Amino acid sequence: MNEKRASKRFRNIIFSLTAFMVLFAWIHSCFPASISSKESEGVLQFVYGFFKLFGLDRDGAEHVIRKVAHFSEFAAIGGLLLSCAYCFDRFKPHRFYVYVLFAGLLTAVVDETIQLFVEGRAGMIVDVWIDLGGVVFGSLLMLGFYALYRRKQRKKERR
Repeated sequence: MNEKRASKRFRNIIFSLTAFMVLFAWIHSCFPASISSKESEGVLQFVYGFFKLFGLDRDGAEHVIRKVAHFSEFAAIGGLLLSCAYCFDRFKPHRFYVYVLFAGLLTAVVDETIQLFVEGRAGMIVDVWIDLGGVVFGSLLMLGFYALYRRKQRKKERR
């Protein structure tokens, strides 16, 4: 067995979760604006009181919620993409960081391109940047997590 690679079971789980999250994003991009708005409605009702404190009206609050949802969704994708890199090299997953960013950018571009063909939706460059920001955030978070995990493992090995 290659010591640098993660276990086959871990790889299968991570690759499956990553594919699921990407498909989740793309499938949600296929929903017309009316359905997408209904999904946001529950969250909007829950946090609207908080947004009123900052003087945001209902439309402004919904806009912020949608952008935060984009960022969060792609932060999860970024973390999973970095975990895919970890599967190939447990000691230096950062060697694959350019590929992680490219895969995240490609996912975001496809996501926004899908929306160009859906009723009431619009693919926006700004959303690509928000998505890419989420990928960077999520992947850096996971990179930090794996670095801490590796340090803990080394301390264990020294004992």
